[in-house]
Amino acid sequence: MDLKETLMALEEKFWQASSAANVGLIQSYLTNDALTVGTFGVLDKRTTIEVNKDQPPFLFWHIENEPQVLQLTEDSAVIIYTATAQRQGRDQFTVVISSTYVNRGGLWKLAFHHQTPV
Repeated sequence: MDLKETLMALEEKFWQASSAANVGLIQSYLTNDALTVGTFGVLDKRTTIEVNKDQPPFLFWHIENEPQVLQLTEDSAVIIYTATAQRQGRDQFTVVISSTYVNRGGLWKLAFHHQTPV
């Protein structure tokens, strides 16, 4: 599996974990110093986990374009793509996402996640 496939597989796991409010998976997926940024502000790891506990599931989510990868170092990379999604009881939304991963001990972990509404 190449780097793009590896990182997109992790992104898909995060979408699934967020949809199912699987905070255990989310917790293991994030670095201890992870930050999430969007219209909701800046969230640290603890707050990201807390926010996901109370979210309704996604009715759907899908990737709109071919993801791009920018490898920063041997052990860090950013994946960028546009996604459209809708949570139960909420409006559909489209966002440009950039997720920065670091490889720690042979495992890719999410260190920084940013969403910009389209």
